[in-house]
Amino acid sequence: MTTAFAALRPPPAAEQRTLLGDEAFLRALEQLAMLVRRVTRPGLNGEHRGLTRSNSAEFADYRAYAPGDDFRRIDWNVYGRTGALFVRLSEAREDVGIHLLLDTSRSMDFGQPNKLAYAKRLVAALGYLALSRLDRVTAATLTYAVGSRLGPLRGKDRIHRLLALLDATSAAGTTDLNAALRRYAEAGQPAGLVILISDLLSPAGFRAGLERVRAARLEAVVLQVLAPQELDPEAAGDVELVDHETGEIVEVTLTEGVVEAYRRRLATWGAEIERICTDLGIAYHRVSTATPIERLVVTELRERRILL
Repeated sequence: MTTAFAALRPPPAAEQRTLLGDEAFLRALEQLAMLVRRVTRPGLNGEHRGLTRSNSAEFADYRAYAPGDDFRRIDWNVYGRTGALFVRLSEAREDVGIHLLLDTSRSMDFGQPNKLAYAKRLVAALGYLALSRLDRVTAATLTYAVGSRLGPLRGKDRIHRLLALLDATSAAGTTDLNAALRRYAEAGQPAGLVILISDLLSPAGFRAGLERVRAARLEAVVLQVLAPQELDPEAAGDVELVDHETGEIVEVTLTEGVVEAYRRRLATWGAEIERICTDLGIAYHRVSTATPIERLVVTELRERRILL
């Protein structure tokens, strides 16, 4: 089901601050860009740092200068009139589609800090980053199918629509990432970069879905979001484990031995995810919800060459 969000009101300012962070973080986001290795196309509005760059001199628009920009593109006449640095954007720049896919299945509603709340903040940050670079941004929620969808959007003034989508999103439904990714890819998406934000707790797996994404000429990044309680549980004696998606309850005794066996299984699972993503040419990064969003985006994703 596709839901139109054009009529949604922007979320309150307090909610926007919660999702986006402070002004310093926004300024840091504006100095970053997505790294897309091969699927870009010429267009009017994109201003993207990929591996290629147009040399066209046809003027299209201005953007405020950010550290790292080519100083040769600064318009000194504008600086002379205003005292502010702006760079000239040309008409044949890379036009990049950014697809932000958020897993909103019930398993995401877990942990302290909560996985879904963290993932929504991450989508907001990446969306603001892309919109500030004039990329085309599409966002969609996934469970066993494609849920709500928004976009494509362009320009920072459209961020309120993305925030409205996130504000209206809650965890519901079971997970089938293979089916959801296949349906998204087969809907005729424009070439670009898919960023999947999920805990990857999909009983049917996710490889076939990612293969379909790549077959559709879409680059992909997988950001796996897990809670600290999933990454490093403590021996807590007799407990009940509840499957958030099925409601199934399993009674277990969490001894040191059981926890150590869990950690080994988790390491094996992580290695398998790494192998799948490497095979498909997909960037992968696992993150704990205990990691501050600012550190994840500004430091870790740049170190992994997912952002520039």
